[in-house]
Amino acid sequence: MNQQHTPNALRTTKICGLALVLTIILCFALPVYANYTADFLNLGAGARALGMGGAGIATTHDATATYWNPAGMGHRPGTTATRPRYELSLMRSTLSGVAAYTFVGYSHPISEESAIGISWLRVGVDDIPLTGLTVASKPVGPTNRPKVIGTFSNTDNAFLLAGGWKLPSPHPFTFRLGSALKLLYIDSYRNTNAIGGGGDIGFLMTLSSAAKRDGEEAVGTSARVKQLTLGIRACDIFTTKLYWNTPPATEGETPHTETILPNFKFGIAGTHPLPFLGSMLTLACDANTQHGLELHAGAELTLFELLALRIGMDDRNGTERIMQVTAGVGLQLRFLTGASAAVDYAWTNHPALGGSHRMSFQMGF
Repeated sequence: MNQQHTPNALRTTKICGLALVLTIILCFALPVYANYTADFLNLGAGARALGMGGAGIATTHDATATYWNPAGMGHRPGTTATRPRYELSLMRSTLSGVAAYTFVGYSHPISEESAIGISWLRVGVDDIPLTGLTVASKPVGPTNRPKVIGTFSNTDNAFLLAGGWKLPSPHPFTFRLGSALKLLYIDSYRNTNAIGGGGDIGFLMTLSSAAKRDGEEAVGTSARVKQLTLGIRACDIFTTKLYWNTPPATEGETPHTETILPNFKFGIAGTHPLPFLGSMLTLACDANTQHGLELHAGAELTLFELLALRIGMDDRNGTERIMQVTAGVGLQLRFLTGASAAVDYAWTNHPALGGSHRMSFQMGF
């Protein structure tokens, strides 16, 4: 049954269209600076999107949406009034053989068309040896050699609180809006630390080729429709600042601060069912404007709604432009109770951190 073009839905369409145009204009009007403050926030979350080159703005609607695009939390496949769907996402990997990267995310349904979520990202090097002399007041000598007197850690942390919901939408469009608050905490040597906070806003617009009844979400074989999704994530919209506890260089100056300027990430994704092996093809591309223009693109082929094969391209714009190939595979299981579990693997290659294996686990219950 087709949805009717209600006044609220038409009004929402006009507002969303105007907001999209203003966002694109603002994106190209803002100056671009080579600012790598809190750059650990660009490492990604969840092996599915990472295997597709980091194209996650328009493709994620699970617990990792707190990281990629909070509007994705407004898409709740499997959630009904009598059966809410809770989701947990975990990822762990090692960077450069030294730093440990951890992501933990949880999504909690509020209704059939909205949810809230929390997540934690941590990148750190632990148990760094701290050396000193046996007798600190004496010079180094045969009887006064350096030794390990303790250890410390150097960690970057981000805590995110996000929510997403579906907006009134005219058929065949579906609009979703989301927002996220983030708290950043960096801890280093001898209690040197920084703390700051910021906010993001996300938006998704999906065009489906087949109509679904009001309140019905695509689950299982009903998801086998052609879809085109456009996504925008406005990051650090109020300008995010990090305040360090280090004393100023000269008396009278304010303590050192670092700033993350507003930036935008755009995404587009299309899904198309294929006639063989019950397969589904997804193509996605993201554009990140934080460090100039960086493109992240990838493809996913899902067979029997069970096995997923992925490949992507990760574009990084630093002192030179570097494009890296990514790849991944995923296995998803669905149970008669409505629960699901997924294990995903991705191989990524960072120009500064080198190659790394990313493993993630998703559970819906």
